[in-house]
Amino acid sequence: MTETDPVPVAEPLFQEILEIMGRTVRSCAGEDRSSPRGWVARTPSLPDVWSLNQVRIAGPVSFSEAVAIADVEQDGLPFRHVVIEDDATGRELEAQFASAGWDVDREVYMVLGDDPVVAPIKVTEFAQLSEKQGLLLIRVGAVERQPGISASGLDQLVEYARREGSLWAEERYGVLDRDGSPLAMTKLRLDGHVAWVEDVFTVPAARGRGLARALVTHVSALAQKSDANFVFLAADDNDWPKHLYESIGFRPVGYTRTFHRRLESSN
Repeated sequence: MTETDPVPVAEPLFQEILEIMGRTVRSCAGEDRSSPRGWVARTPSLPDVWSLNQVRIAGPVSFSEAVAIADVEQDGLPFRHVVIEDDATGRELEAQFASAGWDVDREVYMVLGDDPVVAPIKVTEFAQLSEKQGLLLIRVGAVERQPGISASGLDQLVEYARREGSLWAEERYGVLDRDGSPLAMTKLRLDGHVAWVEDVFTVPAARGRGLARALVTHVSALAQKSDANFVFLAADDNDWPKHLYESIGFRPVGYTRTFHRRLESSN
């Protein structure tokens, strides 16, 4: 799917997913409040976790308005972190944010279709991981994605993952090495009519064996057997995993953009 392709799904489903994601962040944050064009989350105890210290903008906004809102609402933070939910607005402002030195990411939200899930490769046994095992893989993944992350920042990201997992009473499925250490993981979050597949990760040494495909297929099949009306996940629209998810049966339903900038004084 290209930048200009339409999203082939009804808008209400995407809006429900955004509400679920927002409710999760706000439940884990130290404080949240309404702000012009949307809402704000702040978490003084976890200042390095961008998701828990964000400005969320739900509708049309200009570049100058978005920056002004962030400057007011994120005063005292060493960064600005803005999420724009409206795809048309995000697309329109992307070049301006990039020219001003902001990092730009586009997230795609995907829902499992009605077709049967593609059968996984041969994996003889899936394990249910403990919270400790799951957080270990979260830690490994964070170090890989953010080289140079501080020990404090890493601990904060792990704490965020712990809070989310506890909020959702998530189930962690993985594949273990012969010594019992986790090689790969996928989480399944179930709440009434919603199923959320999250934190798909394989340690570098075990990649190329199809473990992620097998795990996502496995938890998707479990979700289909539950009372959930739909199964969704979020992915980086500029990275390869979205193609894996498409091959399993997930389809795009909407996009958001995240704009992040570290302040010069914090360098």
